[in-house]
Amino acid sequence: MSIFNINKNKTPVLSDFSALHTDIHSHLIPGIDDGSQDMETSIVLLRELQNLGYKKVITTPHIKNEIYPNDVDNLESLADNLRKEAQNEGLEIEIEVGAEHLVDEDMHKRILEGKFKTFGDNYLLLELPFIYAPMGFEEDLFELQCRNYKIILAHPERYIYWEYDKEKFVELKDRGILFQANINSFTGYYGRKEYELVKWFANNNMIELLGTDTHGLRHIDNIRKALSSPLLAALISSGKIINDKF
Repeated sequence: MSIFNINKNKTPVLSDFSALHTDIHSHLIPGIDDGSQDMETSIVLLRELQNLGYKKVITTPHIKNEIYPNDVDNLESLADNLRKEAQNEGLEIEIEVGAEHLVDEDMHKRILEGKFKTFGDNYLLLELPFIYAPMGFEEDLFELQCRNYKIILAHPERYIYWEYDKEKFVELKDRGILFQANINSFTGYYGRKEYELVKWFANNNMIELLGTDTHGLRHIDNIRKALSSPLLAALISSGKIINDKF
């Protein structure tokens, strides 16, 4: 839950998230990362997202060398299993699969081999470590952009090692990197520093995409609370968010 009170009156500002159409960040393929652990849970989460107004999800399992070394070549068949079960359960929500690629020591090797799972028109979702900025990140970005990948940075508000060096974020925007903020950051779910960063991004027109980053029902419960965030409502109505292009 939120660790501090963002909207004291708790009055819903948004009725649902149908204006977004698509959730571009979630962990719904069962049993392959720290998201849903079984098909039953995946179906429950998909139904909850559909009830929140989403018409489509782009589910993005972790690609982490030592923790979740998922093979990107297998993700489409795993997504097919999820699609079939969702259809059997009467769900109408569309499912596409991408991946959330951690910038780690294997990134350069992946670049050389082209071992990525993109979505849409060659969009690539990248995650940075939470504790420290990765070495060689700028060089990796250069190589990826030279190969025509369109980079989306997952939840930049969670990289609080740059909270006092916001020029780092500005430099990424200048390079054409899209920022995907987590909806739960607008409630303070991850902490006050993360909330202050996402607020700064929103007030400076630096967010293009919103994701639920759903791993389990704990995230769904808090996403409902985000319906009461005036900051999030203003961002969605600003015309700056491009989720519906996916």
